Amino acid sequence: MKIFSDERLINLGIISGTVSRESGNMREKENVINFFKTLNIPQEKILGLKQVHGDKIISLLTPQDLADYKAQEVHEADGWLLGLNNCGVMILTADCVPLYLWDSKGKFVSLCHCGWRGVAAGLPKKAAKLLLQHAGQDAELCAYIGPHINACCFEVQKDVADKFAPSSVIKRNGKLFVDLTADIMRQLKECGLKIENTKNPCSCECTCCNKETFFSYRRDHTKDVQMSFVYKL
Repeated sequence: MKIFSDERLINLGIISGTVSRESGNMREKENVINFFKTLNIPQEKILGLKQVHGDKIISLLTPQDLADYKAQEVHEADGWLLGLNNCGVMILTADCVPLYLWDSKGKFVSLCHCGWRGVAAGLPKKAAKLLLQHAGQDAELCAYIGPHINACCFEVQKDVADKFAPSSVIKRNGKLFVDLTADIMRQLKECGLKIENTKNPCSCECTCCNKETFFSYRRDHTKDVQMSFVYKL
């Protein structure tokens, strides 16, 4: 089992990462339970949501926020802002980008499911602004971009390409490709993120290219997914 993660979060007492397909399809509850058992994390501490490819973010900053979350059966959103300790959140992806954001002190951490629609709608920028709103505008913003479909495989039609900044669109052999990492970075830079505070070791880990390691909807057209999570100790 391989977990793609950032040691900077681990050093802050935040367990996190994106799992490989070796752990199984994470739409299946049993696989999720078994995975968290290996980390000695109570699975009931990990909260989920119904992803809708939008830009809504659920904030869990106080015990009341957690109580409000538990009072609802369905939560439609694509991002989290977590400030509570002894609590975790998760998202599912199968080509979309798992985006991790946090302040350098680790008081707040955000995890977002960034599909192309969410990126085009400005979810990365919205998440960064929300985090800084609580951590303080002078807080140092850090980011980790997890495994996702890279520009080598993400071919789109003109109507989709037109939703992105020209700098995020690549023209190759008469075809159009979107670089989701580039557009996410563009948005985060506008929020003050410094390049040296970003880690993207997955530039060669395209989910579509690497069948042995990742599930990919673009490649396989199935609903199998990998999971990304954060858990604050």
